[in-house]
Amino acid sequence: MSAHRFLLLCSAGLLLCLCSACQQQPQDHVDQNGAPLQTQTEAETTQTSATEHTPEPAVETTDLVSPESAKPEPKTIDPKMVITPGEKMAAERFLLVRNQLRKIGFAFHYLVDEHQYFLPTPEAHPEFYDENGRLKVSWRVHLLPFLEQKKLYEQFKLDEAWDSPHNAPLAKSMPAIYRSPDTPFDSNKTRFRVFEGKWGKNREGDPASSTAFPLGKPLRIRDFIDGTSNSILVVETGPDKAVVWTRPGGLNLDKFDEELGTTAKGIPVLTADGDSVCIRRGIGAPQWKQLICPNDQTRISWMGFRIFHSTLPPAQLELLRRLSANSIALRSYLQQHESKLPPAKTELVNGKPLLSWRVHFLPFIGEKILYNQFHLDEPWDSPHNKQFLDYMPVAYQLDPEVKEGKTQLVTFTGKNTPFPGGPGIRFFDIPDGTSNTILLIKAAPDQAVPWTKPVDLPFDPADPWKPLGTFADDKTEAIMADGSIQNIPTSLSAKELGNLIQINDGQITPNLKPFSLLPE
Repeated sequence: MSAHRFLLLCSAGLLLCLCSACQQQPQDHVDQNGAPLQTQTEAETTQTSATEHTPEPAVETTDLVSPESAKPEPKTIDPKMVITPGEKMAAERFLLVRNQLRKIGFAFHYLVDEHQYFLPTPEAHPEFYDENGRLKVSWRVHLLPFLEQKKLYEQFKLDEAWDSPHNAPLAKSMPAIYRSPDTPFDSNKTRFRVFEGKWGKNREGDPASSTAFPLGKPLRIRDFIDGTSNSILVVETGPDKAVVWTRPGGLNLDKFDEELGTTAKGIPVLTADGDSVCIRRGIGAPQWKQLICPNDQTRISWMGFRIFHSTLPPAQLELLRRLSANSIALRSYLQQHESKLPPAKTELVNGKPLLSWRVHFLPFIGEKILYNQFHLDEPWDSPHNKQFLDYMPVAYQLDPEVKEGKTQLVTFTGKNTPFPGGPGIRFFDIPDGTSNTILLIKAAPDQAVPWTKPVDLPFDPADPWKPLGTFADDKTEAIMADGSIQNIPTSLSAKELGNLIQINDGQITPNLKPFSLLPE
């Protein structure tokens, strides 16, 4: 399996586990003619299925419009999709916006795969930039090829201004991905916006950007010193701050409260790791600026100012977020290591790791500063490295009752597992399929291990449950090789669990239930 295909599977898995409970609109909503209303997402699905098998006619002119924009769209907006200033938005609305933002996030990461930066650079494409270091057309246009809008993208002249005689008419073809659920269907204005920043110096005198989108040279993943999970890329503003979707530029960080416009109580945001959450509008200017700045070397917990659109307890939602952070970290690690699982050869001494794979995941869960403090050529319990046991990241803290410095996030090791010992295997070496193979699993509290110690659970085909410990609940959670997060019932037999752990037994265990945000 290629690295690119793995990314697609991982993305799909994450969307499945995080969005599987997105509720359908009730069927008793009807318009004035008695016909059932369609949500924007349902309309897109219907339109796509109606056109995707139709042969495309030959086109001889440059007046081609986006297939998506040419489709008829419903003219009625569901009242649930409309925000009330200062009030909590409907869960159905947030779930739709969250799904849109995550698709935009994945598009950004595909663009990074191609350009190594979040946008094409002025060094590679000086013709794309004006004299102020600003793109001539919006970042939204540059994402089009990664949002299944390549035909529309190819119509733009990227070396001309967004409102040039050639580019201006294309603004009428705004893709639905950029339309908020309560935006009029004939509008070409979007509320998905970024904060525009500038390059300056940090406390050490190194180049640093005030936002994820500075004028001039764009950022790379490694420029997010605070961690991609702690940095905001995109926000949904109020309707009074919508702009033509092709127009470049961004919001002014110094006037962020005014720039956000008239919004609901919470504001949906996209973080640089591809996740989407809803942030309380009134958390205060210092906190907003810390979340927007990618390298001010501050990290704050999201838990205190997130708004949850679910009936699940906040603790369960936080567990899902922490597991998701590890799933995304796994994907990022694979990108950096030629689609090979940990440990890398460079992480071994005499064929054995000195530190846990959890330490080597640190740069990918927003903990690069902590990672840089480890002596990677010393064992986990050396006088220097042992001091970091007390600095375990929250992504590894899966149960507040577990002793500080210990984690329940473990792997199985041994023959026929994804971690057989020695250098990590490739994804090509999982013939049972990534969706059928457990990579990381949550052990019971009595089997938690020091998070920096290179120790996990030995796999025993006769009784794989034993090293996991004693569970109080009827399930635990696991991150599969495709990135999805699944509930693993403790009622599974030893053979069924063993099938999920082994990479080449040719067996599939059916009926696993995704760990969903919303109850069924």
